[in-house]
Amino acid sequence: MSEAYIEAKKEFINCLVMSVFGFGIPIVIAFKEWLPIMRAEKQKANA
Repeated sequence: MSEAYIEAKKEFINCLVMSVFGFGIPIVIAFKEWLPIMRAEKQKANA
């Protein structure tokens, strides 16, 4: 996996964990910002 994918995955998991304390705002950030990066990097790796 690429460095960008690993970083995005780490931040995605952090956002999911922090959504407990952030009233759901981090979960929105996780799915709007980090998930598309993860998908793009995974697609590049599979191509």
